[in-house]
Amino acid sequence: PAYKLEAPKLFSLLVFNYLFSNGDAHFKNFSLIETPLGDFRLSPAYDLLNTRIHIEDSDFALDDKLLPKNIAKGRVRTQFSLLAEKAEISKKQKDAVFNKLLSNSEKIETLIKASYLNDKTKRNYLQAYQTRLVTIQVLD
Repeated sequence: PAYKLEAPKLFSLLVFNYLFSNGDAHFKNFSLIETPLGDFRLSPAYDLLNTRIHIEDSDFALDDKLLPKNIAKGRVRTQFSLLAEKAEISKKQKDAVFNKLLSNSEKIETLIKASYLNDKTKRNYLQAYQTRLVTIQVLD
């Protein structure tokens, strides 16, 4: 089934949105495309931005955050791992997403510093990124 291929992509987008402080990643920013075979695929990503540098917003655009309150226990990394498990994403796929998104901090910092943002906004962007990076690396 297509969802087995698409679930890790959606999971990766959710981790990315958390890591880069996209507090505007609500359901309207995720779309599906029907293929000629009648299955559904995740559309290309859009509205991927750091909203924290513009407004003080929440970590997640959804009212219930990442998981419903009755199962949202532990640190952020643990909650993402539980989400992956509930979505039937294998440990190997989950670990690959974390490794890919958490292993390029030097490149990210270089890109932020080279951006056309003003110095104060660059500092805020970098600080938000570094804070999320540390937070998501902490295990229970």
